[in-house]
Amino acid sequence: MKVKKFQLKNDLSVLLVESHKSPVVSVQMWVHTGSADEQKGEEGISHFIEHLVFKGSEKYDVGEIASTVEGDGGVLNAYTSFDQTVFYVTISKHFAETGLDVVSQMMGFPSFESDEIDREREVVIEEIKRSQDRPERQASAALFSTGYAKHPYGIPVIGYEDNIRKVSRETLLDYYHRRYVPENMTLVVVGDFESKDMKKSVENYFSQLKPFKLKKVKRKKEPKREKTKICVKTGAFEESLLHLSWPIPNAKHKDIPALDILSMILGHGDSSRLMKSLRFKNPLTNYCVASAFTPKDSGLFVISSSLNSENLSPTLDCIKDELIQMIKIGPKEDELRRAITNINSDEYYGLETVDGVAKKVGTYEHLYKDYRVHKQYMKAISALTIEDIKKVAKKYLKPEIMHSIFFTSADGVETKKIIRKWNNKFKTELKNKKLKKVEEPKSKIKKIKWITVSKNKEQPNLLTDTKLKSGTKFISYPNNETAVISMKCALLGGVRVEEDGCLGLNELTNRVWMSESKSLTEEKINTLIDDKASYLSTFGGRNTIGVSLTTLSIFEKDMLELFKEVYMQPRFSSEIVEREKTILLEQIQMREDNPAQLAIAKFMEKMFGGHPYHKDLLGTKESVEAITKEKLEQHLNKMNIAKNMDVVIVGNFDTHLWKNGIEELSSSLGEGNKNNLSFDFVPPSEDVYEFKKLEKEQTHIVYGFPGLTFADEERYTLEVIQSILAGQGGRLFLELRDKASLAYTVSPLKMEGIDAGYFGAYIACSPNKKEKALQMLGEEFSKLAEHKVSDKELERSKKYLIGAHDIDLQKNSAIASSILFDDIYGLPYDETFHYADRINTISSDRVQSLAQKLFSQAKVVSVVGSE
Repeated sequence: MKVKKFQLKNDLSVLLVESHKSPVVSVQMWVHTGSADEQKGEEGISHFIEHLVFKGSEKYDVGEIASTVEGDGGVLNAYTSFDQTVFYVTISKHFAETGLDVVSQMMGFPSFESDEIDREREVVIEEIKRSQDRPERQASAALFSTGYAKHPYGIPVIGYEDNIRKVSRETLLDYYHRRYVPENMTLVVVGDFESKDMKKSVENYFSQLKPFKLKKVKRKKEPKREKTKICVKTGAFEESLLHLSWPIPNAKHKDIPALDILSMILGHGDSSRLMKSLRFKNPLTNYCVASAFTPKDSGLFVISSSLNSENLSPTLDCIKDELIQMIKIGPKEDELRRAITNINSDEYYGLETVDGVAKKVGTYEHLYKDYRVHKQYMKAISALTIEDIKKVAKKYLKPEIMHSIFFTSADGVETKKIIRKWNNKFKTELKNKKLKKVEEPKSKIKKIKWITVSKNKEQPNLLTDTKLKSGTKFISYPNNETAVISMKCALLGGVRVEEDGCLGLNELTNRVWMSESKSLTEEKINTLIDDKASYLSTFGGRNTIGVSLTTLSIFEKDMLELFKEVYMQPRFSSEIVEREKTILLEQIQMREDNPAQLAIAKFMEKMFGGHPYHKDLLGTKESVEAITKEKLEQHLNKMNIAKNMDVVIVGNFDTHLWKNGIEELSSSLGEGNKNNLSFDFVPPSEDVYEFKKLEKEQTHIVYGFPGLTFADEERYTLEVIQSILAGQGGRLFLELRDKASLAYTVSPLKMEGIDAGYFGAYIACSPNKKEKALQMLGEEFSKLAEHKVSDKELERSKKYLIGAHDIDLQKNSAIASSILFDDIYGLPYDETFHYADRINTISSDRVQSLAQKLFSQAKVVSVVGSE
């Protein structure tokens, strides 16, 4: 990775990183100020400014920043954290200057017009309300407010509604001029360019930024934590969320590499201790993970879990046992090796996208003022021993200073008693319980020789399809720019072939299918996957069920053999089936916490009537309880036929190895033909309005019409219509969010299927804005039918689609998915590589004609909210 670092005369730091893998460039501005730099009364101002700089500048009027970037095929966004605010544009290398221009305008010359400030207040307030409706956001806020009594990390990044309502333009400008200054910012540019040329462009656009004086901020220090704290928050949610936290040092401390490895061993991946104990061996939780939050100032070590409140006591006991084991005995050698392997592998996975590289470089430069510290960190990771991990576990994970946060609908007083009793038991057992270390058989650990590309570099990037002897379609696309391999296989069927009355059958099959084989236990499979820093998972939906595998070229033989073993000899054990049914039933119950999901489910039911697409993917309590092991096997066998299978592999792989492996696998499958089933779709004959009352801060609306199928020749025209409405420069964002301030979230929705589809929009807004939102959504659809799209808007929409498509295809997994689903749905398998040609044929006449056809149909409106 070639990096050039320099500083402009106005003190702006710049990092240029050449990456010629894809013709894409990422422009990121890291502003070294975040919510923790705000003073009393300013809480939320950094996040508010993040919104406002998109609203216009000296050069660009309202909406023009987004439309300019999207008009050149780019995407733009930003995020605010405690320590920094980051703005980024990802765009074709041919329009890199657009990214530089826009970011320089946003950072140096924002308008901050009073009317726009007032409009955006409402949008930010809608975002705050959205967070109040989400249990995970509420629990996270409680984690930080409990973990930081004095330090500003305890205050929500998004701030408080009262502050946003009253903050003045003068206050915003004052904060901007004292913190958004060149010496407090770092520009990171990554992608396909020559550094010499890019340096000139950067100087041209960013030297004009005025060097306002930086006003330094002294943050309040967090006092040393000396006692435990229990925080129980109650709310009207189905899901219960648990956080256990301990204070740890900041990112620069020498113990951080060991704490990162400790978090991985405890709760990263399906083979981690907490996931094994609480998700797989005992179905007590939906997940149980561990993480080390290591920011600029002191951080937190956190164990997090989602569970049924009835399982709180046994969940806590399992966590306690794992912590005591780690503190008294430490990890096993294979656990340590596995965690180190996974951190090393992130180096290679991260090289797939320019955004990934920019984020890594920007993070290290932000925290250490030196991006090269990453090499020291990796060296420290590789040198860690079992004793190092045991030492930090004992040093930091003390029950005497642990904070427990539980967000639940259960009785708060009783819950506090349970946690307090458990905490005392933890202290006693840690002090008195004697554990004997079980001696492991000595095994020679094979050192991994990390490489960026394989010996197959001479293999040309030639897309090839082969019909195997078994009848399976095998498509390969070598791509040797990185060491990443992505393999995907799919079987036609999915929900479409679910047995009547067995809602959720495909979803449960998807969850159980690759869990065990006849010779490998679930635990062994998870361990083998994590050992190789790989990902093996299943997917399932309305039309298909399948398997995804992502690995590195150095592990391809091992992962191919594992994939074959599990695929060819699946074992639907009763224990795993019952466990996954329990988890699925809890998730069905928890959907009451997700009004957007409820609105979409009801929309699908009303839109598709008796067609299989009306079915609820997760099922119902009654249908899931009735599913048996035998029904799961029968459902899979309907689809698991060689002629019904498509396999695609993309990346740095050995073609001969994979072709032979898939031939062997597919030859073991049942005989039969492709599931080319068809179902009649009768669209609604009149408008349908469906309302579900749910007491929430926001009302969620899905508004749509019957759409198109995969085979419809106008599907690309519909993509252009979606693009006209989508993005920050699209009509829905500009009209309903920017101008009317109705919502934080508004976007078009589209689903194409084998027999039918839909097109519409989703919006979440305050209940009192519901009628206005419905009216404006209808107006936007009508405008497309009544008036031709201008040449300028059509061009923006096309470029936005083509640019986003090319940016997505940086990852081998995205290429594999595109090829796979195009082929399995009967489209040319190389269709994704002709995307731009297809989009560029669309005219304004075709857009209007299709809009008239679609939006003259009966519509379905699904609303979930308080009124």
